[in-house]
Amino acid sequence: MLDIILKQLIFIMDYKELIDKGKLRCDNIVSISLIIGIVFLLLFFRLLTYMSLMIFPFVSLFLHGAVYIYRVAKKKKYNNAKTRIFRLILGIFYIGLSTFVIWLFFSHPQVSISYIVYFLAIFMVFIGLAAILKGFIIEVYSPFYRKANIIIGFATLIAIVLAIYFVDFYFFLSLTSLIVLLALNGILRSGLYLSEFGLSLKNLKNIKYVFFIMDNFVVLNLEEDYKG
Repeated sequence: MLDIILKQLIFIMDYKELIDKGKLRCDNIVSISLIIGIVFLLLFFRLLTYMSLMIFPFVSLFLHGAVYIYRVAKKKKYNNAKTRIFRLILGIFYIGLSTFVIWLFFSHPQVSISYIVYFLAIFMVFIGLAAILKGFIIEVYSPFYRKANIIIGFATLIAIVLAIYFVDFYFFLSLTSLIVLLALNGILRSGLYLSEFGLSLKNLKNIKYVFFIMDNFVVLNLEEDYKG
């Protein structure tokens, strides 16, 4: 048992040397900020915090169901007919359940429609912060996308403040601006990740590699080689 533990520690030390230290530092700052943000919300906005703890998992469940249906429709990953039918039913169930639960939350008398902006703003604070940190700290990405992410990060944080302040007067404008910035963050973040490997967003087929990069496929491959 001791030999196994020592081998695992040696492996961790080996592959951590291959990971850019800026990425680790950036992840640590975002994680600490997330903890501080949760504590702040618990102290001053308890209703919003409790609802967030329920809303975000069901939003994730909705997206999970959408991915199941997409894969079944495109005949990806699920080759067996029974598996495809099961995944399709499961995907529809996930979407139906999550939609119903979210509707229940927003139909509560104490919850106004402006809470949609609040929930989106909470989520986007960390997206904007991550964009700024990745642009400033991580040097392996291209200069263009680093600057672009810094700009969009600051723009996101400013837009969040304005959207929350004016949400009662300009709800649709606040919501639309946040959604547009969320999409721009996604595009520029994808370009940032791809630039590390010399890939470009000009070729739309490269977008699929973004998810592999986010899943740390390089480290996983190193682990497989090490175990082999």
